[in-house]
Order: sequence, then structure tokens, then C-alpha cells
Amino acid sequence: MSDVKDDSTVSRIITAGNGRPLSSSRRKFLAHSGMYGAGLVGSALLGACSNGDDNVATAANNCPDNAVIIDGPGDQAVLNFALNLEYLEAEFYLRAVTGSGLKDGDIDGTGNAGSVTGGTQVDFSGENLIKRYAAEIAKDELDHVQFLRTALGSSGRVARPQINLVTSFTAAARAALGTAGITAPDDFTFNPFGSPLAFLLGAFIFEDVGVSAYKGGAQFIQDRGTLTAAAGLLSVEAYHAGLIRTILTARGDETALTVNGQDLSVATVVNAISDARDSLDGSDDLDQGITGDDFDSVSIYGSDYDSTNIVPTDNMGLTFSRTPQQVHNIVYLTPMAVGPDMGTVPATSFFPMGTNGTLTTSGNFADATGSEDDMDDMDSNDMSGDSMAG
Repeated sequence: MSDVKDDSTVSRIITAGNGRPLSSSRRKFLAHSGMYGAGLVGSALLGACSNGDDNVATAANNCPDNAVIIDGPGDQAVLNFALNLEYLEAEFYLRAVTGSGLKDGDIDGTGNAGSVTGGTQVDFSGENLIKRYAAEIAKDELDHVQFLRTALGSSGRVARPQINLVTSFTAAARAALGTAGITAPDDFTFNPFGSPLAFLLGAFIFEDVGVSAYKGGAQFIQDRGTLTAAAGLLSVEAYHAGLIRTILTARGDETALTVNGQDLSVATVVNAISDARDSLDGSDDLDQGITGDDFDSVSIYGSDYDSTNIVPTDNMGLTFSRTPQQVHNIVYLTPMAVGPDMGTVPATSFFPMGTNGTLTTSGNFADATGSEDDMDDMDSNDMSGDSMAG
């Protein structure tokens, strides 16, 4: 017979939002949903510690000697940060596939509710496989939105913020071209809904970012059941990213854009998007394109073999992580983490009024190593590039 833990000897899990114990029903949901950390910003607990043997979080002033001290935003804040990003992805894919976005019943909540600018149904004529891929991803992203909204409840979830699917893509494309040494003319625009190939390039902007963001919080998840559920969300986004990268790799030699009379291949544009994201997320070279000297071959036991770069990994075969600050820098299209207390979100941002919830900016959170000192260093030294929004 397994041991039964005496409830009187175990302190309740304390939330960061109000310092009160998490209810048993909420704890049960979070354990099954895997959303303590939402794979995005770190632990959902503040001023708590975990019993190394039992994965039980206890009050910080009652921690045993072998406890691991964890620090971070409350679970509600984490879930809502994830919901902001899922709103963006869902609107992009739903509009590309169906011509319309989320229904009214899937957008209400607290915070500044906003409309969506842009987004039209893509003409997938002659591209039936891409059309089917797009429909599958659109349904997945809708499911994610509805899952998170249900988890947070009617009083706890944030509303869909204002979303810009027009000038944001043009600003991102201009910045990407700039990293390739190309100055776009004044009348240049990029519409990801204009063709199946343009749609894939637009999707590439989101998918890799989502994977690295979910990966960033995995180390903070304390409960094994929670970690398993969180892995399910991460794996879906990784499937999406791998699919998009596979198609773009297969079509890498096709012309994606013509700028100033110069035809630019898919591979050139994808690599430029990757470089532009890298210009926003710090001095480390994290992001990876689909071609290049480092990616066209692999060494296996001393022999080189032609290869692809469908899955961007480090030298240990692991995907890299992004902090909330880095994620916000990319979706805000500026290299400085901005928010109501730190500056103005560019009008050309994907979120021109910022994200909703308490994590609208991320300047005070530890990076993937858990060191806030490292993040402070990043703030002052690594985020000084030009705004992606121009």
C-alpha cells in the first residue's frame, strides 16, 4: 500500500497573484493541463519552494533544507501571456483558411479588447496540400485558444488584444531585407495572404518563435504530470514549425520576392527573416535559417553528409529557448522590451497596443539560466539594435 501524505504536514501551493493557497480544483486542472509555466515564462509560483522528493511546493518561509527555491509570475499571468500569443496565431491561420477570425465568444475577457486589422482568405488554387496543412494548423490554434480560455475562466482570462496583420508584416519584411543588405523602396509591401508561398513565409515568422518560447519555461515546471501535459503543447507547435520549414526548404530555389528588380529566392528570404529575429533577441546567435554553410551538411563519426536544417538545434541536438522579453521584442518588432511603463509599442507591431495581462513586457524576468543578473546585462548591452519596425 502506498504511503498517504498527511495533509496537515504539507503547506499549500502559494500563488503569486494573491499569496493564497491554490484551490484543489485549480491545482488539479493545472496538473493535467501542464500550464504552470505554459512553457513560456518560468514557474507559476512566487516565493515558494519544492520538496525534491514529492514535487510539493511549500511556503518560502517553511522550506526544508533540500528545497529548490523558485520564483516567477502567478499561474494566471503565465496562462494569459500564452493566450495572447495564441490569439495572434489563431487569427493569422483562421483568416488565411476561412476568411474570418475568432468568433465573439472566443475573444472576450479583461484588459484592452481590440480588433484585428487585415487578414483575408488565401487563394490556395493549385496548392491543395498546403491548403490542407493550413486548415489543420488553423484548427490546432483555435483549440489552443479555447483550451486556455476555458482554463482561465470567464473572470480570469484576458481579452484578445488589438492585432495588426497588415503593416506588421511589411515592417518585418523590410527589416529582414535590411539584414540582407537590401533597401526596399518606399512603396514596398508584403502581404502574407497574397499567395500560398507568401502565406508560408508569414507562418515562418511565428512558428519558430513559439517553439523557442515554450521551450524556455520547461525547466521551471515542478510537477511531473504538469511537465507531461506541457510537452503536448510544445510538441504541437514544433510539429507546425517543422512542417513549415520542410515546405520552405523544398521550395528554397523558387522566387519569393522581387525587390528593386532583383529576384530573391525562398531560402534567401527565410534566412533574412531568421537574421532579423536574431537582431531582436540579444547578442547570442540563436535563430537559424534553412540553408547556409553550417546547415548544408552534418558530420557523423568524422564523415560529412549532405543535410537539411528542418529542426534548428544546438550542438547537443536541443532546440533553444527564448525569454518573455525576447518574445515580446519580436512580436513588438523592436529590440527593446517595451510596455506601458517602458516606452511605446510601435504602431507597426503585431500587437500595436501591447499584449494584455500583467506580462505585457518582460524586462524583469530571468533568462533561461534563471539568472536575473544575466537578463540585466542583456537589457543594457544586447538590445541596442535598430527597431525592426523601422
